[in-house]
Amino acid sequence: MILLNLKLENFKKYKNFKIDFSLGLIGIIGKNGSGKSTIFEAILFALYGELKNKAYKEIIRNSDASTKDAVVVELIFEFENCEYKIIREFRGKALSANAKLYKNEDLVCTGARDVTSRIISLIKMNKEAFLATLFSSQKELNALSSLKNEDRKRMIRKLLGLEKIDFVENELIQKSRALKREIQAFAEVLLSSEDEEDKLNQISLKEIEEKSINDKINLENISYEKEEKELKRIKTKIEEFKNKALEKQKAFNTLNITKHTIANKEEYLNKLIKDLKDLEVKQKDLNLLKSVKDEYKSLYEKIKVHIINKEQIIKKEALEKEQLSLREQYSKAKNDISILEKECCEYDNLIIKDKNLSLDLKELKSILKEEKEKEKEIQILIASEKNIISQTNEKMLRIQELGKTSSCPICTRPLLDEYDNVLTSLNVTINEIQKNKIDSELLKLEILSSNIKDSELKYETFNSEYIHLSQRINLIESKKKDLLFSREHFEKVKTHGLQNKEELELLKDYVYSEDEHKSDANQYNELKEKYEYVLELETLIKRVDILKVEESKTRKELKDFNELKIIQDKLFEDIIYIKEYHTKEEVLYSQVENKVKEINTIINNLKVEIANIQGEIKVNLSILENNSKHKNKVKDKQNDLLEYDLIKSSLTEFKRKLNAKIAPRISDISSKMFASITKGKYEHIEVNNDFDFFIYDNGKKYPIERFSGGEIDLANLVLRIAISKTLSELNSSSSIEFLAFDEVFGSQDESRRMEIIEAFHTIKEQYRQIFLISHEIDIKEMFETVIEV
Repeated sequence: MILLNLKLENFKKYKNFKIDFSLGLIGIIGKNGSGKSTIFEAILFALYGELKNKAYKEIIRNSDASTKDAVVVELIFEFENCEYKIIREFRGKALSANAKLYKNEDLVCTGARDVTSRIISLIKMNKEAFLATLFSSQKELNALSSLKNEDRKRMIRKLLGLEKIDFVENELIQKSRALKREIQAFAEVLLSSEDEEDKLNQISLKEIEEKSINDKINLENISYEKEEKELKRIKTKIEEFKNKALEKQKAFNTLNITKHTIANKEEYLNKLIKDLKDLEVKQKDLNLLKSVKDEYKSLYEKIKVHIINKEQIIKKEALEKEQLSLREQYSKAKNDISILEKECCEYDNLIIKDKNLSLDLKELKSILKEEKEKEKEIQILIASEKNIISQTNEKMLRIQELGKTSSCPICTRPLLDEYDNVLTSLNVTINEIQKNKIDSELLKLEILSSNIKDSELKYETFNSEYIHLSQRINLIESKKKDLLFSREHFEKVKTHGLQNKEELELLKDYVYSEDEHKSDANQYNELKEKYEYVLELETLIKRVDILKVEESKTRKELKDFNELKIIQDKLFEDIIYIKEYHTKEEVLYSQVENKVKEINTIINNLKVEIANIQGEIKVNLSILENNSKHKNKVKDKQNDLLEYDLIKSSLTEFKRKLNAKIAPRISDISSKMFASITKGKYEHIEVNNDFDFFIYDNGKKYPIERFSGGEIDLANLVLRIAISKTLSELNSSSSIEFLAFDEVFGSQDESRRMEIIEAFHTIKEQYRQIFLISHEIDIKEMFETVIEV
């Protein structure tokens, strides 16, 4: 598997990014935070749909992208002579995932899960195996030798995926211990055979005792039924007495109600007779005061006329005063309109002039913007050329430091005769850039800056005139509003004056005499009391006919109630009820009821005894049942413990065989690479089954810590590569033909960096692509291909 192309849209730091991957030793160079490691995060994401941190949705979208912009990652790679393309997308606010996989431009499958599943099946590695096999960092390399024995073993086992076996083995040990504890706990609560037999005997004795008590209950039930029957008979007799008593009381109550009603009717009839006699006297008074009513109405109408005349005279005086004020407002409004019309006459001319000035300003602003954009472009171009000169000077200084006899930092060949030619060529390049490009652009910049100043001065003059003109227009517009208001006010005053004139014409004939008004009012007030008394008498006289009808009706009702009383007296006497007989039956009922309660208490006590016996039997049966269940559980757990021991034994043997296979393979691969890199100085690196590292020097074995820092770095590097190759073989992924190392140079000096680069050149024939990520800008000449981010 080799990488061919990567495209990113709105992915983390990258808005739009595209990169083509070449073969050989490739340097990915950039400052910290520039997005170097993001490239390989994107590769991992394209293959498996996940970042190292699975909570990727919060950080995956570029901060400048909106929720409408899709996040797109497209990776093209070659695998077993076929070209594959993966496209993964996230869309919308919720970042809904979608993916597609192509093989030789033919669609293989779609959907995020299906694509991930197909990739794992194709390259025979999941995400964790892919990371452990193909990606390494300086921290991971240093850890191979710097960590304590147990920590280093744990790290290597994790890289090789062996920690999963350790986890399973530990789980088996924990489960076995738990099972043993549970078996011991059950053994402590199980009953002995003697205890089981004793529980069975107790159950038999309690069953016999229960039968004896049931026989006693049956005898008491016979007595209970006999007394209960007698109790029902007495209760029926008592109910008959109660019904007779209620019937007698009801008849008595009804008779009393009728007597009370007769008394009320007689009282009401006497009152009606008295009221009729009083109304005959009031009729005589009404006949004497009959003329008062007509005289009162006549005075009322005269007073109404006086009030209307007074109101109209007051209104007339108010209108005359208002008319004087309206004449003054009319004259003032007419004068104000004349003045404002003169002040607003130049408005149309000023509007035309304002429009022309606005167009001139817009045109000047557009010219000024274009000139400033040109000025910025020239400044960027000059800065770019100066940057090229600075980089060329750095290259010249680097070559001068190396000298003629040194090797070229790019191709590694000796400089010799090419030394002076290279320096001359670089110097000519600097002079040509300065003369042909920078000086020419500086002259253009000077002319353009002068033009910008002229345009800015002209713009300020026009803008000042435009502001002054706008102020005049705003003032006239304010006066136009005042003119409109004055005209409206003038029309209102004019209309109101005409309306007042018409109303005054209608009011000219009204006359009012205050003395006549007071005289009539005094007579009206004097007559008012007599008039109200007449009205009261008329209202009362109207009741005469009603009272006569009510008198006749009441006489008839009184006769009916007297006849009803005679009938109710006879009914009350006919009902026979003897209270002494009723009391005797209630005493007898109480005696029988107490006897029934006594028998019921005896039966309930016997039932409680039976319930206690049944509870004891149930408890013993439950104990025996639980004991049986516990016996079965202990047997099952003993079988499970036996199976765990067998699995643990098999797993231990599998680990032993796997370690015996992995450690020699890592030793073999790392030894060949280390001998090649050190040009035969060290012939062998040994990795034992506990993953301790040793280096053979002149036939003797030494711990890796004995050697110098540079030798340890190289040993760590080849060991990490050997682990990666071993992982590939374990995963049957021999077609994976690239490695990636993140910041493996650390803080090492130049000579050690050169040794590491040489080491990677040595293994190029085994891997078609080797990626080195670094923030060190000055090492980019050491690579065959450089990708700067």
